[in-house]
Order: sequence, then structure tokens, then C-alpha cells
Amino acid sequence: MSNLDRLIRFSVVAEEMSFSKAARRLNVDQPWLSRQIQQLEAQMGFPLFVRSTRRVSLTDEGEALFASAHDLAEAAEQCRQSSRDLMRMHSQTLVLGVNPYTFWVPARKLAIETYQSRHPRVTIDIVSNYSARLISKLQKRLIDVALVGQPCEFPGLETLILYSSPVSLLVPPGDPLAGLGKVPMSALAGREIPVTNPRLNPERWDMLYKPFFDAGARPMIVSEGETAVPFYARDRSLAVLTVGWPHSEQGALADFVHLDIEGEVPVAKYALVRREEPARGLLDHFWQTAERVAAEFDVQSPPLSKPADNSVDFAMQHALVA
Repeated sequence: MSNLDRLIRFSVVAEEMSFSKAARRLNVDQPWLSRQIQQLEAQMGFPLFVRSTRRVSLTDEGEALFASAHDLAEAAEQCRQSSRDLMRMHSQTLVLGVNPYTFWVPARKLAIETYQSRHPRVTIDIVSNYSARLISKLQKRLIDVALVGQPCEFPGLETLILYSSPVSLLVPPGDPLAGLGKVPMSALAGREIPVTNPRLNPERWDMLYKPFFDAGARPMIVSEGETAVPFYARDRSLAVLTVGWPHSEQGALADFVHLDIEGEVPVAKYALVRREEPARGLLDHFWQTAERVAAEFDVQSPPLSKPADNSVDFAMQHALVA
């Protein structure tokens, strides 16, 4: 371990004024970090911190050293970031972060397949995580681009709506609404509708679910999560809200009847997000491919015709996602 490394670690401890917080930030064990600082103090011949059971503070010598060590740590981080950027520029790998509930989105599959057909030497690494974590990874430069659901606007990031779909309804074959083809939102008043817990994604829940419950529907919270919603709907003969039908249709509800909803209907949107900065060619080409795909699907009114039999990747139910 070089003195340079120890000085950088000292700077982090001095910033955090906590060995435990610094260890989490550096992703190292706290006892190991404490030993590193002790070895640095032994080499320098004086203490850098005043330690007590309640707090950590800098000695006068530590204060004087911190001013220079802080600049050193910032320069080292800038150097590491430049190295990562240069490596990424010369890499033939594009790292795409995806929300796990976007697997059914037809524009996602088409964009990836079209891009790979035109750039066969490029590898697309797919990283699955929830939207908030994907945005964090994007900001930390751990991924190149992310596909997330609403909300889609983030400071310092560029957004491309890749696909959108109005919320619609699936009802059991014997339901009184089944023969109508299109129903007003008020037709759901008093009906129990299975949905996921609003705490999973309050903004999205309010945007897509809340209008139906404001109109009189009653939420039945499914604690097991999104994949359990259609099974509750089938077992209890309940109507279920759906996004992206028929691409998102699942076998559990294959015989349910699809109904459009009249009036002002919530629209679910799925967006690609990237950093607002000069991008390398691989990402620019992928973004341009996605723009063409979005235009094909027309994000204002996506096609609702039945997919071909070979579109099995889309034959999965997707009631509203977190």
C-alpha cells in the first residue's frame, strides 16, 4: 500500500469525520481502514485524528494535511474517471440498464435487435435493476444508457420516450362489461381492482392507478408483487388494469376480454435515459436506432393489434409496473 493511497483514504475519513462512513464510501472494512490511517500516522510521526467513542476530529497537523490531501484525492478521482471514459470510448461493449418490468416492451426488443444487426461486433451487456438504482448507476457512469418507466425526467440527463401505451382493461369472459368493447372509467366504480403496493413507486402509482380509484374503483393491494396480480384477477374473477396490451398479455389471462377506456386515460411511458454529454459512437448509434424505433411505434398511439405467433417474448402480462 503506497503513501499516496493512504493519503487519499485519509482525505475521505477527514471529509466524513467518521471511519464507518468512510469505509462504506470506500467499500472497505472499517478495521482495515483504521489500520491504514494508523500506519500513515506512524510514518509521519504525529496523530492526524483525535478519536473518542463518540466522534472523530482532526488534529492541527491533520487539518494542515487535509488541505493538500483533499486536492490530491480530487485529482486522483478525476484521473480514474478519465481512464474509465477512455476505456469506454475504445470498448466494443454497450452497457444497457433496464427496469426488470420492461422485458415485454416491444420497442425495447426491436431497438436492441436492430442495433445488433447493424453493429454485430458490439456486445450489449444488460444490467437489470429498478429505475432509481439505474439512474444512480447512470450518474456514476457504471452504465451507458437506461430504460426506465415513469417518471422519466431527471436533471442532467437526456430522455427519449421509446414507447407509450394507454392504460386499458382486461375482464373475465363472463363479466357484464365484456361485450362493450369500450367503457368509461366510471364503469369501474365499486369494483375491486388488484394492484401492487403504492409505496413501491408512489409517483407512478398516482399517475397511472389513482385516476381509477378517484373514479370509484377499490384497490386490492397484492403484496406478492406485480407478477402475482394476474393470478389474483383470475382466481377471484376480477378486472385488471393493463399497459401495453396485447404485447404484455400473459397466459394466465389469455381468455380475458380486452376493453379500451373512454375519455382521458392515463398513459404509461417508457424512456431511454443517458447523460447530457458528448457520447461515444456506440451510444450515439444506439440512440439514433432507438429514435427510429420510437417513431415506428408512434409513442402517442402504439399499435394494439394482436402480435404474431412468433412474438412469444411479448406474451406476458404486464399490469402497471413499479
